[in-house]
Amino acid sequence: MTDGTGRREPRNVPSLLNALRQDGFTGAVEVTGGAGGTLFLRDGLVGAVETPAAPSARSLLLKSGRIGEPDWEAALAALAETGDLARSLTGRGLVSAAELHLVCTAALYDGAFAMALQPVTGWRTDAGRVPELAAWPGQEPARLAEETALRQRTLREHLPSVAEFARRPVPPVSAAGRAGLDRLGARTRTVLLRADGRRTPRDLAFALGRGVYPVLLDLARAAPGGAGRAAEQPVPAPLLTARAAEPYAPAGAPSGDRPLPRRVPGGSGGRPRGRTQIPNAGPPAPVSGTGTGLPEESAP
Repeated sequence: MTDGTGRREPRNVPSLLNALRQDGFTGAVEVTGGAGGTLFLRDGLVGAVETPAAPSARSLLLKSGRIGEPDWEAALAALAETGDLARSLTGRGLVSAAELHLVCTAALYDGAFAMALQPVTGWRTDAGRVPELAAWPGQEPARLAEETALRQRTLREHLPSVAEFARRPVPPVSAAGRAGLDRLGARTRTVLLRADGRRTPRDLAFALGRGVYPVLLDLARAAPGGAGRAAEQPVPAPLLTARAAEPYAPAGAPSGDRPLPRRVPGGSGGRPRGRTQIPNAGPPAPVSGTGTGLPEESAP
């Protein structure tokens, strides 16, 4: 089918984002199904991803201790003067512009990855919405899809079923197993010590002010041997034998297509304070669609 302009209608979110890139769309793409979420675009570039499945830039800054709650509230109160949260934060010296950009970019990629772990049922565009914080000018849709696929492939080297592992509560480490924690890095130890048998990797990410992907990677590397095996409840056998999860397609990709984002560019700005751990054509008419899975390496 075509969209009225002679082009084929997008069959998944990556192909939709590619079409919106061509159109220079500015606004939001709301994805439904799974945890759901919203991708924010400017001139077709993706600047932010907000989803309950992963910590936002706000959560990363607050939960990591990079910015305190009182300072954050003060920055919000200053919005009447600045009209922009990023300007409020940087203007008050709470975070440098470079560091804020890095955190927003990390949240963007992590949100896209987390959304990719669950099938979606549809999408719609909204030309009138803007994000709280964003990494402008934004990322190319193809790069976003490529990085999401890369992250999924990396995790599959350790876990046959990434989606299933991500849904399971992380078992606590037993008293005997704590001796094995010394062989792990401090970051991995921190994750395992916060596990209580109820928190999922997502819950741990929110609690620690870290991305879902790095938390999953630490857990996946620990699970096959070492401290992960010494937990009171070892990683269930099905997680080591289950079929790999289908790649993501935010909004409409048939299974076997391709997922979402590329490695976040390095860089830092300012000196982290506290206990930081964070590492035009007019818009087209609203579009809606349905489907599952995000394509694997690049959007069709």
